[in-house]
Amino acid sequence: MPPHFFKARRVLALLFFTLNVLEPSITFGAVQEAPPDSQWESIQRTVARGDLPRALKQISRYTKHHKRNDAAYRMAGRIARKIHDPDMGIPILDQGIRQFPSDESLVRLKAELLMEKGDFSKSGKILRKLYQSRTLSAKEKSMVHEDLTVLKTLVLSIPTFSTFDQNINFQENIPDPFQNPSIYEKENEVYHIRIQNVDVGYSGGSSISTGVAVETPLMYDDLHFQAGTNLYFGMAGNQTSSPESYLFAGVDGQGFESVRYLLDAGNVFAGNRLNPGLYGHVEFPAGPLRLDGQGWYQMPWSGYGQAILEGGLQSGFLANLSAAIGKTLSLSAEYEYAFDTLQGNLDPFGINHNTMFAIDWNFLKEPNLHLLGGYDTQTFTPLVPNPTAQVPVLISSSFGFAGLSALEQIGSAAVLNGQIGGIVGTFDSPGPLVGFQADGGVSLQITYHVSLSANISYESLAEGYVGAVTTMTYGINIWL
Repeated sequence: MPPHFFKARRVLALLFFTLNVLEPSITFGAVQEAPPDSQWESIQRTVARGDLPRALKQISRYTKHHKRNDAAYRMAGRIARKIHDPDMGIPILDQGIRQFPSDESLVRLKAELLMEKGDFSKSGKILRKLYQSRTLSAKEKSMVHEDLTVLKTLVLSIPTFSTFDQNINFQENIPDPFQNPSIYEKENEVYHIRIQNVDVGYSGGSSISTGVAVETPLMYDDLHFQAGTNLYFGMAGNQTSSPESYLFAGVDGQGFESVRYLLDAGNVFAGNRLNPGLYGHVEFPAGPLRLDGQGWYQMPWSGYGQAILEGGLQSGFLANLSAAIGKTLSLSAEYEYAFDTLQGNLDPFGINHNTMFAIDWNFLKEPNLHLLGGYDTQTFTPLVPNPTAQVPVLISSSFGFAGLSALEQIGSAAVLNGQIGGIVGTFDSPGPLVGFQADGGVSLQITYHVSLSANISYESLAEGYVGAVTTMTYGINIWL
């Protein structure tokens, strides 16, 4: 199964992208009156010059000794929103809330900074509680209502999960260009058709996977129903398989505390047999942490043409834990277990274990560049003699990887993606091998109703394969 070391891009890259592109609607506002003193006047002069980062640092020092100046805390919150620095603004607001617990404007500003930081769950909890407050002024209530609308738009702008496909479950799709919030509201009011094709080519075979799904308009504010089918074709030597398929129906949406989920079930046709299939995906955000889990039962084993020819199925799970450290750094750890069978579920074939650790440093915002690095180890335990004679699996691999990744929006119509890097490690080999990997793609918003995406990746060495692997992914989204 291709690891695509590009899967490290999943480490909060979408969150970085979304927050960088979305420009918050803020009015800095006039400075409120406060008891005169020389330090406060100096801060006001710094603000008047437009040196807001310095002003925020001055306020941080100032409030340590002038704790009863409520205007300083409000100014800090507004500046932090203006210059997109929630990490510095939130501690100052926390201090202000302790001094002025009844000042609901400070609480609102903190919720806005949490939203910008990506902590949608905590921000939403604060805003909803604040909105129900009987002491909230009409002006503040209007601003809180606007914040709740923005928060909902942000949550809805995150693409919904797609059903299982082994060839792409490690890779995040290239996000569509970020649009005006009204676009997301319209998209969630209509039916959505998603078509995706994945082609994998490697030494000794290839596979083609095509999926079509229809998603209903948003129901109950946070739920979609979906149904569709995936078809899988395998080729090896002079043989071409009859298609395997997964015909499914299910739901996807957002739950309590911004938990995202997808669950679908259906019939899997493989090995000339119908088998029940099940797939689930859930994501738990918790501030800077994110736990993402996938589980599947008797799904088509589509990573190899030979596996499709032999009616291969796979059951397993994948767990990913990621953590954001500040605004530019994130860490990730991932583990996958998979149990493979042939002839439908009749013949056990092997068990695969895969572990990955990765780091992502978003060191430059314009253009949006990331340095990626990590370590990946994989072991396949065969349950049959001479397994590679049936499916050319790699028995073990262990390698480090590093690369440079870019994700950049061009205007309101295109997102470009690219990555290049290398790996060093062992691949069923007595000594280390050096490999090269590259990736590139584009997502285009053609009209309000249509978006297109395409991506190609090449790996001269890859976990799970003997030799080079090329993967092409392309798709279309249609909103009716």
